[in-house]
Amino acid sequence: MNAPLSHVRTLTLAIADEGGAQHEFELLETEGMSLLCALKQVGEALPPHLGEAFVCHAGACNTCSVLINGQPGVPCTMFVRELGKRISIAPGHHAQGWDGLRNVVRGGH
Repeated sequence: MNAPLSHVRTLTLAIADEGGAQHEFELLETEGMSLLCALKQVGEALPPHLGEAFVCHAGACNTCSVLINGQPGVPCTMFVRELGKRISIAPGHHAQGWDGLRNVVRGGH
C-alpha cells in the first residue's frame, strides 16, 4: 500500500468564464506550486482570454491581475498552498472582463 505524500494534495480551481459562469477543475498541487503553474495545468480549458494574459511570469507587468478568492492578485506571485484547497479566479476590476484584460496585454506588450 502506498502512503499519502504530505506535500501533495488535491485542489479545486473555480474559474469564471466570460459570462460569469463558474467552471471547476481538480488537480494535484505539488510543493512550491504557484497559482500560475496550476492555471497552466488546466491549459486549454481556461477561458481563451485568460490563456493569453500571462506575459512576464514574474509579477512585474500586472497584466495577469485577476481576483483570487475575491481579492486582487497576480497568479505568478501567489502560491496555491497559501490560498486554500478551493481557489476562485475571476476577471480583475482593472479590466472590463476577460476582453479588457486581453486588450491590456496586447496593448502593452
